[in-house]
Amino acid sequence: MRGLAEHRRLRRRVRELLAEVGVPRPWDLGEFCARVAAHRGRPIHVLPMVMPPGSPDGAWLSGPTVDVIVHDADSPPLRAEHIVCHELGHILLGHGGTGLGPELTPDVSPDLLRRMGVLHRAGYDDVLEQQAEVAASLIWRLADRRLVPDRRALDPTEAAVVDRFAEVMERRADGGGGVG
Repeated sequence: MRGLAEHRRLRRRVRELLAEVGVPRPWDLGEFCARVAAHRGRPIHVLPMVMPPGSPDGAWLSGPTVDVIVHDADSPPLRAEHIVCHELGHILLGHGGTGLGPELTPDVSPDLLRRMGVLHRAGYDDVLEQQAEVAASLIWRLADRRLVPDRRALDPTEAAVVDRFAEVMERRADGGGGVG
């Protein structure tokens, strides 16, 4: 994305798409995938798999009648969810997934994907990746998802540690020095 106006247009476009699709509240990733699939008019299957070194964390694979989102099975649950939302962002924005032939079925196996080499595909260009990240961010915001819980959600011991850390960081930002 080149400028603020372009970023605002993208955010407006993503919000409009998400209003059409509907972001479930309470949040449910499976339900959201089903809504995007209905919007697209074809099923979406999410497939966790161990990704080879050097491969992307996730990918959208577009077959003739089905879409498959693969993500690294070793990712922590929230990271995996974000990866799926990023790939759903590509789908919603119409970026075009890695094309697969008629051998892709809803029962696609990780071995088939590996043999086809789709996990070593060239990535999207930076602009499309940024757009998908904006979409994933807006999905999470509308779903009220957070990587870090609100302080109110912390137990008293955790809250005390966070408060102490904030104090120390504020002193350092003010030039107050060390850990004290």
